[in-house]
Amino acid sequence: MPSILVAHVAHQRDAALDTRERLLVTLTDRPGRVVLATCHRVEIYETVERVEAIPEMRTLVAEDAAAHLFRVATGLDSAIAGEAQILRQVRAVYEAAPGDLHPMLRRLFERALHLGREIRRTTRLGEVHRSVGSLAVDAAVQALADSASATVLVIGAGEMGKLAVRALSHRVARVLVANRDRTRAEMVAAMDGAEALSLDDIPAALARADAVVSAADTRGALLTRALLASRLRGRSLVIVDIAVPRSVAADARDLAGLRYRSVDELADETAAVPAQVVVRAAERCSREAMDFMREWRERAAADAIRDVRASAETLRRAQLERALRRLGHLGERDRRIVEALSTGLTNAILHAPTIALREEPARSDSARELFGIGRKR
Repeated sequence: MPSILVAHVAHQRDAALDTRERLLVTLTDRPGRVVLATCHRVEIYETVERVEAIPEMRTLVAEDAAAHLFRVATGLDSAIAGEAQILRQVRAVYEAAPGDLHPMLRRLFERALHLGREIRRTTRLGEVHRSVGSLAVDAAVQALADSASATVLVIGAGEMGKLAVRALSHRVARVLVANRDRTRAEMVAAMDGAEALSLDDIPAALARADAVVSAADTRGALLTRALLASRLRGRSLVIVDIAVPRSVAADARDLAGLRYRSVDELADETAAVPAQVVVRAAERCSREAMDFMREWRERAAADAIRDVRASAETLRRAQLERALRRLGHLGERDRRIVEALSTGLTNAILHAPTIALREEPARSDSARELFGIGRKR
């Protein structure tokens, strides 16, 4: 029975953007696995029988894996400490996860979502309203010569695109938002007075735009070298690419006249949350992880004790019936004595293993294996 909780992590801090893009393309889906992919991370959560490392990813096990997910859901592992968007992303991947998730993994994500909401509600982390989208807007606006008269194109009307449109609407003259689903673009545009476009409109929109914030996973198929080179003739362009994999084709990022920045080149210069708040929240995540794993092991021990006793009771009854058939001459009183003897012997034999399992829940799988539970007899 799989029982080891594992998290494989590739984060901006220790994995280059090229590496994270490659992992996203090459990682294969596997039953029972949850993949959390955001601008700054590619993470895999699963339960396994044996821990095996994945190249280019850090591997965290048990309490360390649980504590990491708790910190992620709380926003402590984000580029902006306490940012709220990550909690929605964790919820989205959990809700989209396959129905065959191991119960421990399902419970872990439920606990992470609860803890993320609670810590944000009860600490100053809940006061953070900045996001990667707002960092991208800052970078784009700062690069413009005259933001008050500028036109900015936002590609992608998902969560990050929506946040970018909202922030830009107060800082530039015109905002265009393009999306594969034109209806979605129209909904986002209507909320903040932007102009909605389809992806087919992007070549014409680029001619009007002074800057682009791209949050769409188009993998270079849309913002190609040819298209951008044509747009850059005689007029510079700012592109802030927060999509992972990146939106701008690799051979177009160094074009003359293009001021290009990727998500890894964005940084939050404002420390909105005091350091001691972050430290205390991280310590809370570590304690909650210890508690979670202890509770799960105790639950696993209780299940193992139940299974061992059920298996022993099945054997006891079978052996008792066989013995009583051979002792057909016994009266009812003597038959009850024999049955009580079999029950007492079974309980006595199981007493020490039961105590051991309660004291060391991690031995649950070993107990099942020792008693042959799950094997054909």
